[in-house]
Amino acid sequence: MILNRPFPLDTPSRQSFRYTFYAALCVFLILVLLKPFGLDELKNPKLLFHAVLYALVTFICASANTFLLPRLFPTIYREEKWTVGKECIHMCWQLIPIAIGNWLLTHWLYKSNLSWHNLFNFLWITGVVGIFPLWLNILLKQQRLLKKYQAGASLLEEQLNQPVSTPRAITQVPEHIVFTSENGKEQFMLPPGEIRYITAADNYVRIYFIKDKQPTTYLLRNTLRKAEDVLSPFPQFFRCHRAYIVNLKVVQHVSGNAQGYKLHLKDVEELIPVSRNLNAQLAHKLPL
Repeated sequence: MILNRPFPLDTPSRQSFRYTFYAALCVFLILVLLKPFGLDELKNPKLLFHAVLYALVTFICASANTFLLPRLFPTIYREEKWTVGKECIHMCWQLIPIAIGNWLLTHWLYKSNLSWHNLFNFLWITGVVGIFPLWLNILLKQQRLLKKYQAGASLLEEQLNQPVSTPRAITQVPEHIVFTSENGKEQFMLPPGEIRYITAADNYVRIYFIKDKQPTTYLLRNTLRKAEDVLSPFPQFFRCHRAYIVNLKVVQHVSGNAQGYKLHLKDVEELIPVSRNLNAQLAHKLPL
């Protein structure tokens, strides 16, 4: 079902302001050019001023939702669980505060009644006008990104299966990696070839490795940044995501969906995500 397909969850950033600005700009242009809801009776200076106010309501409400909701509900806004359906619900929710803001602004500008009937009308009009283009944009974006990352994954797959044409420089590296806990009281040592990946787990790192041909984990109180420093002498380890460090020597397959690339590791069921801003670095490092 298309609503259950993976969808990228964009981290709030400066680019988010650009998207909410474009939404506000669309509102402004619709009001100025089409003059709906009786706006054709207003003179140009007043029309432009009112259109700016309605666009400002859209910008403020959309920006607040974009930045506040992921912080208020971090367990819900997780990319590994984000889908087309959740994105649609999130975008529909965006319309509710915008409709309420427009309802209050209309009362202030035109002294309209603050009645439940008027509020329902604003919710209805905002929903009818906004839901179809929002859902269409989400579905088109999902298909575009799916094709993009599937094609890119195919190229990486070909690259992964190619022999290394030029020998890499041989450097002396330790035979074992020693991880030390944050307080220095605990140590964990193992050969680099046994490690599959390392992931962040609150104030700990969880090390996934193979022991006696069986997948095993070890939990150590430390940060992923410190683990990355420990692994720096070993070129096969790559921090492919803010929460993952992966051993590129055990990558067997690369797949892609709308969220980006996924790494399939030897003896590991979990798919390891690759941050979209690290795609170029991954392509440069494969094959290893």
